[in-house]
Amino acid sequence: MKCLLVALELVGLASWGIAASAHADDADADTVVVTAPFDLPASLDKTGTPISDVPRSIQVVPRELIDQQGATELKETLRNVSGVTQGGQFAFGFFDRFIVRGLNATYLTDGLPDGTSDLSGTVHSLTGVERVEILKGPGSALFGSTEPGGTINLVHARPTDIASASVSEQYGSYNTTTTSASLNGATGLPGLNGRLDGEFQHSSGFREQRNETGEIYGSLGYHRANHDILLRFEYHHLQNRPDASGIPFGVPSGTGRPLDVPATNTYYTPYAFANQDIKRIFLSDAWTVDEHLVVNLRGAYSDRDLDLARNAGGRLTAAGNTFSLTGRQLREQHDKVQDAIFQAEPTWKFSAGPFPTTLVTGAEARRIDAHTQRRTADLPSIPNIFSPVTPEANLAAPTFLCNASHSCNDADLDARFYGLYGIAQIDLSERLKLRFSGREDWFRTEAEGRSVIPTNPGSEHPCTPLRATTCPFVPGQPVESDNALFSWDAGALYRLADGVSVFGGYSTSSYPIFNTEEPQSVGQLPEKGTQVEAGLKIQRSGWLSLSSSLFRTTRENVYTILLVPNPAGPGNLDEAQVFSYRVKGWETDLALQPIDRLNITANFTLQTPTLTDYPQAPALVGNQVPSVPTRLANLWTSYDITLPDPIRTLQIAAGARYRNREYGDAGQTRILPGATQIDLVLAIPRDRWTVRAGVENVFDRLNYLYAAGTGSGAIPGEGRTYFASIAIKAF
Repeated sequence: MKCLLVALELVGLASWGIAASAHADDADADTVVVTAPFDLPASLDKTGTPISDVPRSIQVVPRELIDQQGATELKETLRNVSGVTQGGQFAFGFFDRFIVRGLNATYLTDGLPDGTSDLSGTVHSLTGVERVEILKGPGSALFGSTEPGGTINLVHARPTDIASASVSEQYGSYNTTTTSASLNGATGLPGLNGRLDGEFQHSSGFREQRNETGEIYGSLGYHRANHDILLRFEYHHLQNRPDASGIPFGVPSGTGRPLDVPATNTYYTPYAFANQDIKRIFLSDAWTVDEHLVVNLRGAYSDRDLDLARNAGGRLTAAGNTFSLTGRQLREQHDKVQDAIFQAEPTWKFSAGPFPTTLVTGAEARRIDAHTQRRTADLPSIPNIFSPVTPEANLAAPTFLCNASHSCNDADLDARFYGLYGIAQIDLSERLKLRFSGREDWFRTEAEGRSVIPTNPGSEHPCTPLRATTCPFVPGQPVESDNALFSWDAGALYRLADGVSVFGGYSTSSYPIFNTEEPQSVGQLPEKGTQVEAGLKIQRSGWLSLSSSLFRTTRENVYTILLVPNPAGPGNLDEAQVFSYRVKGWETDLALQPIDRLNITANFTLQTPTLTDYPQAPALVGNQVPSVPTRLANLWTSYDITLPDPIRTLQIAAGARYRNREYGDAGQTRILPGATQIDLVLAIPRDRWTVRAGVENVFDRLNYLYAAGTGSGAIPGEGRTYFASIAIKAF
């Protein structure tokens, strides 16, 4: 780790010196932008203010960098942003879950919510994605119900009147094939352009986790009479074999690390599956009323079907001279979710006295209707953890039950969200910028049983009046929660010199708990969070972008479920937990082009995640928060070498990824060791085609992504992998 940090520092200092010299000699030299520069706005900011003038940490990953690294999914490109790591508890292996600054993140697609929760979501591909934007810290004052860690926005390419067509094919380890295609141009009708993006991916999968994805995006853009209208339809078909078990942690008398067994060992049901079909329609209109007022209207409707069977539970039990994995269960679940949202957002640009001001006002309404069903079966034990054989023959063999020791539900869940908000960006001078945002949200969530089922950990809530026991959801007796919450943020930015600014701010978040994974959480109090941040931004003529900040974030009133053995018999029980924690840290993001052919992207995070309130086990207060590493570092650099025809240019790119150890539980008894991984990519870019080949984790370092959602093991990351691709632009 020390070597990697020293290397990052030396690269930055040496490149700064080279760049200063090179750009001093030729200040007007053409440069290639290696990342979205701070003098451009990020769409998730809403005001159109350049990132350099926003007193918040915002990072943008452009398409050029995504392609250079051979990324096809969101999880493969967030390495380029400080403070972001994959996983977290209750990541069940079939959807994206990321931690930003030690807290959970919210997803947007082109500025509108993508999913109802950080639980039981989807794997986000990069089909048609133009860039990925990340706002660090709470975003509730901008977007309403959001997680306190940050907001990740996938911005898709819009139709234009410039004709273009492309196709790409990538092949990699585990027989992974990714076929992508796009078509864009004018339709022949005045002002109407069209775009079509599609992708199909198939993989046998690391650790036999087979997956298949098919996606298509069809877009129409209409420009006429001061209106910029976009209509898009999306269809996603996803099939995954989820691993919610991982590699068991060491035996009770061991080190607490994952078992010293091959990473290819599997302990999950080989017949597990998670299949999703998602249909989404998106409509927006930017109506330019005059030079001072633009009215943005946005709406989206999505329909999501999820069928899954995943593992739950598992503990090590002495069996003669070895250990067996007992207490295994299989949960079968079906969700049907419909989500509709509408925003009306006038944006005003005017002068308040001598002060140029951008004022965004808005109203939002959102309705979510969901139905969820679940049942649970006990599975046979795996007799020998060092030579695992899963005894279940097929999905028809287990007997699915619904009782006190077998999680089950059959319920309708409904949510109604309404919000009013305002965002003001004020230029008090050329040097001093102020930012204020405030939002009032009204949340109403409800759950009601569709059939009579017994009280169990998947369908229970506090009784009214309160009793020592809990009550199940039953027909005709909805459990409701009404909340009115105010979120705000405020900040200031001051330019010390041309291209050099300092900033600081405070922000809050509000997050009512609503998801099909934990319907019993509907009646709980909303989560809350805060962030204090102070930082530095440097932008130099497109060849240097640097952002460095100190932060303190909190997450309060966290409601979650932990799986524990059933003391009354076989199986497991879900136990409610409510706790709070904070994260203090420092992070830096650097994008540098010291000379025309050399690009460097690097980031570093140092953070201290601490439990501040844990009523169920007060002695654990002060411990490190599970699933949050204390150090993260990433480096990516590319260099273009000029060669004779027919090659002309050979691009050499290499990267390093580092994450130190983290804990898989609040008691700090389960340790996920850290790792440093090295990647290498070679490419031949031409006008109409690009050939690329790469090796990831060159030295085949053992690494782990996160502790399994069921708490039974650690999910290993891939070893050495390979990929090769060709991308062709037809015109």
